[in-house]
Formats: sequence, structure tokens, C-alpha cells
Amino acid sequence: LADISDVRRIGRQKWLNIYKAFPAKILYKISWVLILLAVPMRFLCRFGFDFVNVENYLVSYSVVLTTAHFLFYCRALKFIGPFVLMIYTIIATDLRRFILIYIIIMVGFSQSFYAIFYACEEGMRNGNHSTNITWVNIMDTPQESVIRTFIMTIGEFMIFYRSLNACPKPVIAFIGKGVFLVFELCVSILQLNLLIAMMTKTYEAISKTTNEYKRQWAKVILMLEVSLKPQDRLKYLMEYSVPTGTNKNLRSFQVSKKIDVRCYLD
Repeated sequence: LADISDVRRIGRQKWLNIYKAFPAKILYKISWVLILLAVPMRFLCRFGFDFVNVENYLVSYSVVLTTAHFLFYCRALKFIGPFVLMIYTIIATDLRRFILIYIIIMVGFSQSFYAIFYACEEGMRNGNHSTNITWVNIMDTPQESVIRTFIMTIGEFMIFYRSLNACPKPVIAFIGKGVFLVFELCVSILQLNLLIAMMTKTYEAISKTTNEYKRQWAKVILMLEVSLKPQDRLKYLMEYSVPTGTNKNLRSFQVSKKIDVRCYLD
């Protein structure tokens, strides 16, 4: 209800633009929706065990999304605020571009491996093989080939290579090994190092801004003021700000800094 009143007061487009800058806040709102959906699932548990599983999923995801809300308040802390911003920036820019390129390459190689293993299976079926070992196709469907290819990107390729090496058709096995070599060079080595380089560049760019936590602190304050009424917002503004010059309507935020006189005496 509070969010609905905020949308009516400041407008839907402005409300969306404000929340786009705070992903942790969006996840927190989604956790509310999941908790509300879990309530009717609890009452429907008596009609079947499937509703119990649905409720468990909703509650589990809501807990994870709720804990992400701590990142919203950590942005204003000096020692952890820049790192929270780094996480957001890396996910929004570097990781998104990497995933796009990664999906394109992985889908292409997975279907290539599917065609290679299908040819090996045909050779096994037709009896056109030089060994008596029973060969099993571990990529019998296009979906399974995508999953197997993804597993290879995290370092588990022994089962794949063992099955490829035992292919009944030696020519197809030789072609598959060549494709596998190119895949390892393009994905496991080149792209992962490219991702590390992009994240390092983002880290260095943000770490150089020493006063970034102050900027995040101000954004958190402005975000919290969105949920306040205009009268309350003006009241708090008058409390933490001081007049600038003779015009009482011009106000600013004053920061008092303690100076050690002994350093000047020395």
C-alpha cells in the first residue's frame, strides 16, 4: 500500500526511474510478492503435496532476496560501499556482455557436438566401427548437448573426451577432437580471461573515486525520502540543513571537521 501511494504521488515513470538505480530494493519488493503468494499456498497444502513444494520454493527465494536488501544500506558505508557499487556495475555491464557472447558461442559449439555424437551413434547403429566396445551417446538430444557443453566450461570435460575418444568412427572422432580444441581455446581460456580483464577495469575505475561512498550515501538518503510525504520531507530537510547566506530559503548540508591543533604547533 505504501508503494502504491508513492506511485500515485510521484508518478509511475519517476518511481521506476528511482528504483532502477537500486537493484537490491527491487529484489526486496519482489520478496514481498513471493511472501504474499506463499500465504495461499500454505492454506492449499491440505489439498496436495505439490502446494507444499511450491510454498517451499517461494519462501526459499524470498529469504534470499530479502537478505540482498542489506546491500542497499551497505552502499552508504565507507569501507564497503564502493564494493557494492562494483558488484552492481559488473553485473549490469561486464557480466551482461560476457553472458551474451558466451551464450552465442556455447549454443553454436553444443549443436556442433550434437551433430558429431549423432554421427558416432549412427556408426554404432550400423555396425560401422572398428572396436567391440559398446558406445553410449552422452549428447542424445540438443538440450542435453547444451548442458554438457556448459559443464565443460567449468572444467569437467573428462567424461566428454573419453566418450569422444571411444567414438566408433575414427574420422568423426578426429573431427570432434579438433572442435573440442577450438572450444577450449575460445571459451575456457580466452573468454574467461576476457571477463576477468573487464571486471578488473571496472574495479580500478571505481576504486579511484575516493569519495564514492559519499555519493552513495546521498543517493540512499534521497531514496528513503521518496517514501515520505512532502510535509515530512520538508521537516527533515529543515533539521539537517543550515541556511546559506542571508536568504533563508537557500539551504545546504554542513559538515563539521575536527582539526588537530597539535599538528600545526609541531
